[in-house]
Amino acid sequence: MRKIIIISLFLISSLGINSTFARSDIQYFPKNQPPSVIELAFLRELGLPILETMSSYGDNQLFDYARIGKIEQNRQNDYYDVSLRVISFEGAHDQPFKLINITFRIPPGESAEKYKVFSNNAVISYKVKNISPEEVEKLSKFTK
Repeated sequence: MRKIIIISLFLISSLGINSTFARSDIQYFPKNQPPSVIELAFLRELGLPILETMSSYGDNQLFDYARIGKIEQNRQNDYYDVSLRVISFEGAHDQPFKLINITFRIPPGESAEKYKVFSNNAVISYKVKNISPEEVEKLSKFTK
């Protein structure tokens, strides 16, 4: 009986250690203030993958007002999931406007087999919603 208790305690404690290691770190970016220099630099680097992704999903428009929502780091598998949003437009910032939410996995790693990959970033989520000019004004308030 004593051996069973000791072995059970050992197994429970080892599971606790592994679950701690597998946890993800998540950083959210505030939307009620202008973007930081780091956020702007990162968005600039993601510009081409964003355009390639939009084009592959049939949204052949330009975009502006990009913001990062969150970055989730998976320490165990060594990748980052970057969730961002952009507002697409046609012509000289003309309608139709679309709110596009994209999540990239950087680097794509094993997910490259399951998802579309552009510029060494796997697209794990892509959502589009048509929005009004009033919504564009509201969402773009703190983008520059």
